[in-house]
Amino acid sequence: MSTATSPRRGRGRPADPGIEQRVAAAAIQVYAEAGWAGFTFDAIAARSGVGKAAIYRRWESKLDIFRAAWRAASVGWIEVPDTGALRGDLVFVARTLAGRLDEPVGIAELRLLIDAKLFPEEFGEMDPSRGASRAVARETVDRAVARGELPAGTRPEAVFDLVRGAVVHNFLMVPPGMADAWRARRAQLAEEVVDVVLAGLRAQRPEPAPRLTVRAGMPPPARASASG
Repeated sequence: MSTATSPRRGRGRPADPGIEQRVAAAAIQVYAEAGWAGFTFDAIAARSGVGKAAIYRRWESKLDIFRAAWRAASVGWIEVPDTGALRGDLVFVARTLAGRLDEPVGIAELRLLIDAKLFPEEFGEMDPSRGASRAVARETVDRAVARGELPAGTRPEAVFDLVRGAVVHNFLMVPPGMADAWRARRAQLAEEVVDVVLAGLRAQRPEPAPRLTVRAGMPPPARASASG
């Protein structure tokens, strides 16, 4: 008769199931604050409270740690709900982005966008700005065109670049001492940015050609004849 046996445990304390989560959170914070140059085993160990030996047992390189941390953070393109109007869709994007930028993961995303451009062989696979972003932008703008809010042929990338670019630039230009003031008005900022973008897009809408009216009893306009 065979008997079931329990897995053997090594000496010392049992493995902490929360180590991966603590290291992942610490890794995002370290990268956001210090960039890739400051992303070291020592910094991650100090921030997470996990010994370096435990970290080395799980990850062979700091790039392995970063990849695991980025997957755990689940950072991706902002999903845009169908609010029934383009303005509502874009205000949601702007507000969500502004909130993300105020967190370590938002700063990490900005750093990663730059590192993915400079070091595509290492970070290209983690670039959060491609693929899904185009699909979401296209779907949102297609809905707006179908509703008559935007002229046909509007480039989806241009719409989202204008909104995201304005929010990111505004965030980066805020002096450190005014961070609280920026947080207090970031919802208003989102609406201001979207309204300016939509005004510009609507200004590009081609004007309809004037219609010629012919009164009763009047001859139709003469056609120009070719001279030869």
